[in-house]
This record gives sequence, structure tokens and C-alpha cells, in this order.
Amino acid sequence: MLRAGASTTNRLLPSLPGAFLLTAYLTATVVSLPASAQVSRPEPAYEGSDRIEEWSGRRILVVTPHPDDETFTSGGTLAMLVANGNEIQVVVYTTDNAGSRDPEMTKDRLKAIRRAEEEEACRILGIPKENIHWLGHDDGMLEYVDRRALTKQVAREIRRFRPHAMFSVDPGSPYEQYHKSDHRSGAIITVDAIRAARWRLYFPELEAEGFEAWSVPLVFFYYSAKPNYTVDITDVAEKKARASAAHISQFGSLVDRYDPSIVDEQKKEVAARLLERAERENGRVVERFRRSEAY
Repeated sequence: MLRAGASTTNRLLPSLPGAFLLTAYLTATVVSLPASAQVSRPEPAYEGSDRIEEWSGRRILVVTPHPDDETFTSGGTLAMLVANGNEIQVVVYTTDNAGSRDPEMTKDRLKAIRRAEEEEACRILGIPKENIHWLGHDDGMLEYVDRRALTKQVAREIRRFRPHAMFSVDPGSPYEQYHKSDHRSGAIITVDAIRAARWRLYFPELEAEGFEAWSVPLVFFYYSAKPNYTVDITDVAEKKARASAAHISQFGSLVDRYDPSIVDEQKKEVAARLLERAERENGRVVERFRRSEAY
């Protein structure tokens, strides 16, 4: 989930506040690092011929901390995958039921709002609501869930859907390490679950339930500090902007007071701003990931 009350600029450029927090932390802490560790070196750009933009007939599993993270980071790529005939399933760790300052808001009401927004965003991208799976944990509380149980829960979903590739939060991103705990916990749990899904003896009870071991070939990590894979989403950029704007309860005055009467108007304004400020390279709208073979 994006930080409630953050400016639109910060929402669109999550690496900026993350970089600020990391710099402040290191400045305030007396740390002596070797020269080799002081520079964050990007991974070499992927130059292979297996381009996700050309995939068809594959299964993709998205694991996201909140209903919105995958839309803002990967919505264009996911829309392209759907259009090319790939199946996408989305697993959401939390209900996102806490990110509001509205004095009249309740957790149950916010949970329903955020669920409806996720379904609308996915509909715009071409993902049916039947393909959204909610693990149901409270917003901001993921780190307090039993880690073994949570890893098993996600490993079950991986074995259930047997994806050819996954999308999730990069566990190595400094911004995520200092950002909301759901991102930190979800990132680590996901990679642990990928490993647990691969080896049948991690959770032999899953095999007894009929979920046989599955090795995920590739992971596309979003919110990454070291992206090595760029996707041109220019042709679906407007669609991504509209899908992102569907998460309207996280923008502007609606964070402080959720007024249904202005939702539609706000969606149009937010979509226009998102499209205007989308990341570009050589005049083309892009999304960036750290493409990694699962381990």
C-alpha cells in the first residue's frame, strides 16, 4: 500500500522517499563500510532472447502485500500479458484495512472499499475477480503473523497455480527495508515460499493435500533498487493509469474523508496525473524489474 497522505509525487516516485530515509539513517549512524560496499551497483541488463512481452499461454502468479502494489508497479506489463493470452492469478497478503484518517471509517468498511478497488483495477487490466485471492491478514500486521504458517500459506498457492513466472516485491530494495512492515515481511516470506514450494520435504503435508512440489523458473521483482529488465508499456500506459486510479481511496482528500460523491471525478484527475508523470525512457513509458531465476 502507498503511504496514506503522501503527495502524488511521492506516490509516483517511491524510490525518492526511500532513498531519503536510507541516506538519513546512514548519516545518523556511525558506520564504517568498505569501499566496495558503499556503491550500489546495478545488475547487468538482461540481454537474453526470452522476452516476457512475447509470452503466450503461460501462468503468472503475482504476490502482493496490498491491493494496489502490483498495479502501480506492474500494471502495464500485466495488461500486456493478459492481452497476449497468459493467465494471471493475484495473491494479496493483506486486506489493506488500516490506511485511512477518516474519523468515520471502520476497518470493515475500508476492507470492502479496498477489495472493490482491487477488483476494478484488475478488471481494467483484464484480470477477472475470480483470479484474486485474499490471504486476509490485517494491514500493517503481517510481521506479527506466524512466519512458518505464512510461508506455508504462500507455498500452497505457488504449488496450486504452478506458475511459469512470479511478480513480487524485491526483498533487497532499501526502500522496502525501511518502508512499511508488510512490504518487508511480504518480500521475504515470498522468496522463502518459493523455496519451500520447490522442495517437497519443506511442507510434506502440502503434498498430502495434493499440492506437489513446483519450481518457479523466474521472478520479476518490483520496487527494485537494482532493476535489470525494462518493459515498454507505452501502448497500455493509459490503461495502467486508469487501473492505478481505481485505488482512489489512497489519494488526496479521500484519505482524510472518504466521500463517494467525488470518487469518479477524482479517478479521472488522478489517472491523468499518473499518465503525465509515468516513468519514461527515450520518450516511451516503461516499467522496470529485477529479473531473476528462482533459487
